[in-house]
Amino acid sequence: MNKNLLLCALLCLVSIIAYAQDIIITIDAKKIEAKIMEVSKSEIKYKEPDNLDGPMFILEVDEINSIIYSTGKVVLYNQPAQSITPPIEQPVQNSAVPIQQNNLANPNLSTILLLSGEKKLVEVIDMNNNYVSYLEGIERKNIPAAQIHTVTLPNGQVKTYNKENPSSPSLSQTQTQVQTQIQTTTVGNDSSSKKAGRIYRDNKNYLYNDMYISSKEVERILMRENGAAYNKWKQAKGMLIGGSVCTGLGTGLVIGGLFSLLSDDNIICISLESAALIPLGIGLGLTLGSSAYFNKAIDIYNSKYDNVAVQLRWGVTANGVGLAIAF
Repeated sequence: MNKNLLLCALLCLVSIIAYAQDIIITIDAKKIEAKIMEVSKSEIKYKEPDNLDGPMFILEVDEINSIIYSTGKVVLYNQPAQSITPPIEQPVQNSAVPIQQNNLANPNLSTILLLSGEKKLVEVIDMNNNYVSYLEGIERKNIPAAQIHTVTLPNGQVKTYNKENPSSPSLSQTQTQVQTQIQTTTVGNDSSSKKAGRIYRDNKNYLYNDMYISSKEVERILMRENGAAYNKWKQAKGMLIGGSVCTGLGTGLVIGGLFSLLSDDNIICISLESAALIPLGIGLGLTLGSSAYFNKAIDIYNSKYDNVAVQLRWGVTANGVGLAIAF
């Protein structure tokens, strides 16, 4: 009987280890589920995770964007240099806002001038037509392009987002300007329409600010920014681990029952097979439930981006007093 229990435990361990798999993302955004067998400077050798006895596949390093290992570790390849070289634009003519000079203490800082008149001296890490990302300590933050007047980079280049002078909205005498920007995004749409800061689930992967990240990175983001979402994520992890243990135990009992047939002991075989139904059923329920909890954690985190804020701005122009409503 002790030998049967030992055999069941070993089979559970093998089944859990064999389930782990790696993900290779190529430079053309193709995802390959694989089991990495060998890594060298020029190529990656891997096998299909559900056919480890099958053929070995070889992929050149030049074709790989990143590898997400089953442990959560992410290795990047062929990444572009971390430099920002947006097109040079001339500063707004007759503007009352001078170009901010570089900070001599830190030459990597850029100056972001908001339409509200506020200036931010920060380290910019990403710029596009929708938002500007910068570091505040170790936290990444985004500013929508609709709120930015200009960005002055460390090399003196100026990127103009809105030609309207800060704190001086241009309103006609008989018309109130209402600017409404609504972004509705579902998983699977083109990444250019995705809202910055949100986390999207793409099959078994996660997308954050147009980049694929591992579940470990998702957990760190939730822990840092949303306690309720992080607690729900931990519950989901506990359910997944419990489901894996129960499934492994049930599988071990099934295999143990099959081995008992070798000794023509039908009673033990029936007992083990019957007992296996309980942990297998529990394991299946916990595994399915954990998926719903993972999605709920992401929904809780993303809920802060679904709130619509309304701002009323007064402005005085040559034609009189105007009111701007911003959503």
